[in-house]
Amino acid sequence: MSTSKTEYLLAELRCAAVRARLWVNEIDAIGAALRAGWIDPDEAIAAIADSGCLHLLAPAEERA
Repeated sequence: MSTSKTEYLLAELRCAAVRARLWVNEIDAIGAALRAGWIDPDEAIAAIADSGCLHLLAPAEERA
């Protein structure tokens, strides 16, 4: 692999890691709001969907 491709891929991996950390923070915040009663389950699901990570909540048999 050429150096430019390697550098590009490394940059993309860094960006992906940041996006993953943002998802974790969003999921944690939504969970805290749900736990505190600030939002109801339907609002929590909508917020998860809006964050783009609803697919992470799929039942295990759907992921297989």
